[in-house]
Amino acid sequence: MSQRNVVSLPQFDKSRNVLSAADVMVVLNACRDQLITAVDLVWNERRDKIEDDLLDFADRSPLLETRNLYYAAQSLLRNRNESLSTAIRQQFVQQFDKQVRGDQQTEKPDVGVDLDLSLIDEDAFEESLALSKASTRMQSSSVEELAALDQRIAALMHQSHSKSSINPLAPKLICDAFLEACKTIDATARMRLVLLQHFDAHIAPMMPGIYRGLNQYLVDKGILPNIKIGATAPRERHQPPAPMVASATDLGGNVGAAMPSAPSAEDGTDVFALLQQLFMKQFASQSGSPVGMSQGFIGGVGGVGGVGGVGGVGGVGGGAAVGGGLPPVSLHERIASLTTLQRGQYTGLVNTGFDPALIQAGTANVLRDMRDAGLVQVDNQADSLTIDIVAMLFDYVFDDKNIPAELKALIGRLQIPVLKVALLDKQFFSKKSHPARRLLDEIAEVSVGWTQQGASNIALFDKIESIVQSVLNDFTDDAGIFERLLLDLQEFVATNEAETQTAVAETTTIIETAERAQLAQTVVKDEIAKALAVHEGLPEVIVEFVQTIWQQVLTHVYLQEHELGAAWYEALQTMQNLIWSVTPKLNNDDRLKLVAMLPSLLNQLRDGMSFLNMEIERRDAIFAGLVACHAVAVKAGLQVKSELVRDEEMVKAIEAAQLDVPETLPEIAALDEVVVNMDAEFSASADIDEEDEFTEQARCLKKGEWLSFDNANGTTRNARLSWVSGLRGMYLFTNKQGLDAMTIALPRLAARLRAGEAHVIKANSLTERAVERLIGKLQGR
Repeated sequence: MSQRNVVSLPQFDKSRNVLSAADVMVVLNACRDQLITAVDLVWNERRDKIEDDLLDFADRSPLLETRNLYYAAQSLLRNRNESLSTAIRQQFVQQFDKQVRGDQQTEKPDVGVDLDLSLIDEDAFEESLALSKASTRMQSSSVEELAALDQRIAALMHQSHSKSSINPLAPKLICDAFLEACKTIDATARMRLVLLQHFDAHIAPMMPGIYRGLNQYLVDKGILPNIKIGATAPRERHQPPAPMVASATDLGGNVGAAMPSAPSAEDGTDVFALLQQLFMKQFASQSGSPVGMSQGFIGGVGGVGGVGGVGGVGGVGGGAAVGGGLPPVSLHERIASLTTLQRGQYTGLVNTGFDPALIQAGTANVLRDMRDAGLVQVDNQADSLTIDIVAMLFDYVFDDKNIPAELKALIGRLQIPVLKVALLDKQFFSKKSHPARRLLDEIAEVSVGWTQQGASNIALFDKIESIVQSVLNDFTDDAGIFERLLLDLQEFVATNEAETQTAVAETTTIIETAERAQLAQTVVKDEIAKALAVHEGLPEVIVEFVQTIWQQVLTHVYLQEHELGAAWYEALQTMQNLIWSVTPKLNNDDRLKLVAMLPSLLNQLRDGMSFLNMEIERRDAIFAGLVACHAVAVKAGLQVKSELVRDEEMVKAIEAAQLDVPETLPEIAALDEVVVNMDAEFSASADIDEEDEFTEQARCLKKGEWLSFDNANGTTRNARLSWVSGLRGMYLFTNKQGLDAMTIALPRLAARLRAGEAHVIKANSLTERAVERLIGKLQGR
């Protein structure tokens, strides 16, 4: 027996007895905090992707009920995630403390049949089942790490045996804490199941690394440093499944078929191996050959017409096939040959039937033609398949309607460099973080909304062109150049984005100003109407004063007091006091109150009118008329007849004063010079006030997302959401430079989405979309 696998009992006892009970709790609590902090970090890093998945699942779901479920889950996650993160930590700490104290309820033995099954709440049963599935999958992904952790925790807690059921850091407690946390943010039972499923799918792949970190921490503390990970659990590790749309079993209803997300290296799937398997399976099904093919497959692939609907997989014929009489070609030689073509050295291509100008143009997929012409020779299935896959990926690039043709041509010039990258590193297909993929994705992302007009658009084109030329000139076999050029492009984009935000800020300031002015007018008129409605028979001149001069005062104060502060309420109270002061004073108390109020009332009126820069003579005329109104009020209370109905001097002063009142801020109508009002262009006749998944989709749009709008003349317009008004729900869309602005209200935007006149441009990466479509085509989806 190997001595390395023998645990020394004296050493074991020593490790158990070194720490006091207090020290044990310190170590356990440190493990607890390290675990939940790592889980929280992963959850928040993946939150945007989870939200995108939920929206994608909603878009693909055929049932309204299911779509609403996913939209609701996404909205809850977006608005309450901070509360959810806090609750997860709190719930896990509670679960941990219970487990450490050992005060859980004793588990009931499994007797085969639960005679009280009919009394179990259906939602609770579904949650219990989902919790079991999630924790099992999470545990399966970390079998080796958990086996070692179970032993170390058992040793630390002086347990006689090690099991995950007594480990306070086990996956079940994490999943249980997540479910309980979802309840605290008012997630419904079905929403909890959806969120748990995505929690499991995104956290499980990270758990092996998290548990390895905990094991290392315990080793550093001297807890069983000699045991080997996996020594007690030599089972095969199972990778957790990719995120899926919840099935009917998971959600307790007829929700829809499960649809996996595109696999990637991040979720443990070798995408190239999957594509190779799918290609071989498709070839075997169409040719009748067994799946396990010889290298003759390379030459035969070309005979499979239109696999995936992209114009054929191979097209090699016999010229480049293994066994065609050509000597073997090393990878180094193949890369060197491609580098020569990449750099525009086309000597010797005259009689090949291939037009080298196509490489430089970048407007067509040239990889198959190059292989047909014998410019790319392969001597194994993997490399031939790599050419097929890269060619199909660029088929999808050229088919992407969101990338302008001019920039698509620049991307097309990268076909040979991308093929070289894929030949050198098959992980190119699996790793979304591969620098070559990230550069392609970044170019595609900044291409959305590009036009030929404008200095910044010209500068962007020149920058991308220079980056492409750098790849063509300098890339041989070191993929690090893609990382450097990616950083260069990102710095350029960041600089231009700052200028864009400046332009957007100018427009939003105008809109906010106009919106606030309109809102102020509405609020002020409403307050005045309510105040005047309290009393009947008010002097006509006072009503006119309130509805003109004091309305301007209130509007001014409202616009200055953004949070409706003390000055606003003082101005309202002044108006109410003024109105009361001119009503008949029927008793001595009212008359005394009026006498006591007048000095402060006159001062408040004077201060208010000072905002309007009113001339002193006109202000004094108004006060003189007000004195007459007060006299009438007192006489009416004393039942003394007065003939005063209208003080003409006061009326003239009010009318003259209005000429001096400065204009309030611009109304919405004045925005026509700054932005296009998309409401006026809307053509659908649907009920714009309808509340449905499209309304929720509009609410969930994020700043920076691009939408494609159908114009009345049959053209389309791509625009980026740059700002959303918190006052009126007005959405501001602009071009890449923050200009060419257009606004649309929430109900109208939802109606456009509902009518199919607006479409959200998917934000996932270009290469990811291409891989997804390629796999889907090969799977017959």
